[in-house]
Amino acid sequence: MVQPAIQLKNVKKTIGKKTIIHGLTFDIQPGEVFGFLGPNGAGKTTTIRMICGLMKMTEGDIYIFGHSIKTEFKRAIQHLGAIVENPEFYNHLSGYRNLVHAARMVSGVTKERIDEVVRLVGLQHRIHDKVKTYSLGMRQRLGLAQALLHRPKILILDEPTNGLDPAGIIEIRKYIRRLAEKEGLAIIVSSHLLSEIERMCDRIGIIQNGRLIDVQTVNEFVNADAEMTVHFIVDPVDLAIEVLKSTTGQQPARTGDQLQLSLEREAIPGIVEILVNAGIKLYGITTQKKSLEEKFLEVTGGQQIV
Repeated sequence: MVQPAIQLKNVKKTIGKKTIIHGLTFDIQPGEVFGFLGPNGAGKTTTIRMICGLMKMTEGDIYIFGHSIKTEFKRAIQHLGAIVENPEFYNHLSGYRNLVHAARMVSGVTKERIDEVVRLVGLQHRIHDKVKTYSLGMRQRLGLAQALLHRPKILILDEPTNGLDPAGIIEIRKYIRRLAEKEGLAIIVSSHLLSEIERMCDRIGIIQNGRLIDVQTVNEFVNADAEMTVHFIVDPVDLAIEVLKSTTGQQPARTGDQLQLSLEREAIPGIVEILVNAGIKLYGITTQKKSLEEKFLEVTGGQQIV
């Protein structure tokens, strides 16, 4: 059995008399991208800070490749790389000089390793330019390079696409997937862009009011509902409405020659047969499942993620 990269066991955090994290327990595996989601104030940042050792937990423990944050902090934390919020650099220095400066703070980082991470994040053509000339996307990639210098086995990214344009978001998403798949890193991503989480992550954990609501694969979470929205392009529309209404008991929503119903997947062939037998021409069928954003708002009672 593969050892989890990160294990949270009954992790609690109390400040004063208020408990803000209520007994979190979940694992994150090597080579997976794990999305950590929750409404504003749910406890995401507090949990991330405890995993990074920046905040002490009140109860429970966090293990990084079997090493306790509480009792083996140095051995545990050596496996960790993190970008929390926006990475900071010396703007008057080149990207390369910034990496050299960061490398001095950890042992064993060679020039070859610096060159390797520069290639890995695709900055080799601009690495000797001053950071003040970098776009936000380039600064994020430089932050990734800095976090990867000491060959961590775990990468924690808090809002890695914050402030990026669509092209930059796609670029960072590709690098994150590449790091997980090619380098075998376990990656935790906290983001408010749920469409990106849906494309980027293997599993998600949802936290609300300091409690873990669920941990599932993205596919399982999005496809958990038996029903889906089905669109039928038909002619004549009025006859089709009557047939669908009498067959399903629903009043189809209409947009031009397109009708919309909520159906279980297994019911679709029967509906098609009924329409055809009624002399209705069927020009197209499309299905639409709930997005991660819609499901998230559903399970959190409509609270937005920020």
